[in-house]
Amino acid sequence: MTDQPERINPRLTRQDAYILVTIVAVMLAALALFVALRIDRRVELDVSDDLTTEDAESILARANEVAGFADSILSFLEGASVVVGAGLAVGAWMLRTSIQSQVEKVNEFVEQTRQQFAEREKALDQLEADLMARTEDMVTQTQERIAAVQQQGRDALRVLSLLVLAEQQIRAHNFDSAIRALQDARELDPDNQATCYLLGYLYTSRKQFDDAIEHLEQALKADANFAPAIAALGLALRRKGDAISDPDRLVERDQLWAQAENKLLEALNLDWSLTDAEGESYYGTLGGLYRRQGRDDAAIRAYERARQVTPNSSYPITNLASLYKHQGDDEQAAFFFERVLRTAELQLDDDPRDYWTRADYAQARLILGQPDDALDELRLMLEQAPERGVLETVRSGLRFLAESPTPIDGLDAMIDLLNAALDQGAGQGANDG
Repeated sequence: MTDQPERINPRLTRQDAYILVTIVAVMLAALALFVALRIDRRVELDVSDDLTTEDAESILARANEVAGFADSILSFLEGASVVVGAGLAVGAWMLRTSIQSQVEKVNEFVEQTRQQFAEREKALDQLEADLMARTEDMVTQTQERIAAVQQQGRDALRVLSLLVLAEQQIRAHNFDSAIRALQDARELDPDNQATCYLLGYLYTSRKQFDDAIEHLEQALKADANFAPAIAALGLALRRKGDAISDPDRLVERDQLWAQAENKLLEALNLDWSLTDAEGESYYGTLGGLYRRQGRDDAAIRAYERARQVTPNSSYPITNLASLYKHQGDDEQAAFFFERVLRTAELQLDDDPRDYWTRADYAQARLILGQPDDALDELRLMLEQAPERGVLETVRSGLRFLAESPTPIDGLDAMIDLLNAALDQGAGQGANDG
């Protein structure tokens, strides 16, 4: 609230009353003197020759009365002059005091006003300093945020580039290079879903199942409906169950397989056309689980769905053919193995280093009565130095065929060749089957 100047009280003060009384006294004294002079003028002495003694005494008495009255007037005037002088002195002193008081009040008001202006100026200076500090703060924070956003943008582009590189390496089966690229990407963005998903998938191929499950669960924290990570988690759980062969742990294996089935079905319900990092349908993963459980009919249905998703892939057709062969339906098996030959030849023309397709091609030639050619194709695949898990998966498929009612010529030679390669210590890792 703004301070207002002190207002002068228009009412009569004590000092003003004293001055007024003094003025009235002076006026009364002047009036008395005027009256005395008039009376003195009216006194007349008439002295004549026939004045008697009594008349003379009367005149003398009257003269004495006039003299007394004059003395009284003079005494009054003397007193009045004293009173007037004192009144004037008191009035002058009080007037001076009043003036000094008013001057002091004015000076005090001026001083207060000056202090108020000084305080306001100080407050304005402080406000200006605060505003400048806040402005500098805001500018600094904005610059820091811009720099952070720019860095995040650079990191995001770097992560994206590393993800593209990793996917290329995965399709080329260079898993070591893919893992290094993904680890670099995760340092830049630890919670990136795609990075965690691909690392989980690759750790599964390396049989590092616990690491795989940890990364895939991390990928699902941001989005529980991220279908690729759900499916890859199903694959990791299935593979972890596949690795259990101890008869005392079969219950644990069955529990892992049950969890894997739930995850795979959940992911495929979200996206039935879902494929893994190598472009194969996750229905194939589900079919592999059913085949291991001895649920051949369910496995055939799953691989049929996989064939619909990836009609140009030899993987689901090879598994369908193997299932029909395992069931003793040689006619259906031959039909599908013929299709495997045609599909695999086209794939190998595009990518001769695709060892999964090379293994399918060798298996088809074996079942169609070309054991020597099948063995040559298997040797070509081994020259490409695939990971250990690939060889284990191929051997598992051949052993499954060995359970067929109809004997297969040249099958034992192919299994022996794979056993020898595994005994020599082929690389680490696994893949689907």
